[in-house]
Amino acid sequence: MGQLSPKDTKLLARIAHKHAIIVHDEGGRDMFIALPYGDRRRRPIAWIDHNMLNRMLASGALEQQDKKHSKVFILAPSYKNRISGIPHNEAKNSFANQHRDVQTRDVYTPDGVRRSARVNSASIFRRLARHVDRSGRPFLLADEVEAGERFARDYACSMTGSVSTQNMASTGGMGGTHDNVAENMSVMALDAKRRVREALEMLGPGMDRTLIALCGREWGLEQIEAAEGWPKRSAKTVLKLALVRLSAYYGCKPGIAAQRSKSARASC
Repeated sequence: MGQLSPKDTKLLARIAHKHAIIVHDEGGRDMFIALPYGDRRRRPIAWIDHNMLNRMLASGALEQQDKKHSKVFILAPSYKNRISGIPHNEAKNSFANQHRDVQTRDVYTPDGVRRSARVNSASIFRRLARHVDRSGRPFLLADEVEAGERFARDYACSMTGSVSTQNMASTGGMGGTHDNVAENMSVMALDAKRRVREALEMLGPGMDRTLIALCGREWGLEQIEAAEGWPKRSAKTVLKLALVRLSAYYGCKPGIAAQRSKSARASC
């Protein structure tokens, strides 16, 4: 195996942190560049010459992405696990767990079976609300956070997406006995599905996909921008506009009536 220098090791740690991929520089120089999150629109975090690349490949730190892309390299999973110091079966969730407040709770499956699950007790909207601009103003206001969490609860209850690890279950008891838990959940899912559909129709294209990506897929804003082909930081603007509309739709601001119909005002 090749011997990595301290400079190589430091760069590999940055590549891991930024989820970068290494591609050939098409700007005329015979070098390779490390693109954060594989996004060619962003400034490379490093330029890599052939000698450094060969050392990283020989050490097993990098590997070829696939046979079709001979000049595209990624961090080898085994090396990534080694520098993160966690077992392989937990490695795939390590990055996401940095941004979660994970707790173990009892949840019910659709067939009424109770089981323990690890859930994220802090919503994505509360975490984004902690961001402030240069003047110290929060990115999201309280009514916008409330609107986002209402939609997220409905989305989770509707079961229209994959099971989310965000905790959207703080909606009170369902009532009844253990025998009719599944039936109650089916009824609530239908109601929630209708509310989700009405909210998404109100938002329109772009904003609807942004909320689905956040609530259902738990994507970050940069992932949304890459998937949509949007400019950098545009997803943040789209999300803000979506939550402003949702706040008005739900009537989250004190003293302002909701814009949605009475039939859409029940919550899961």
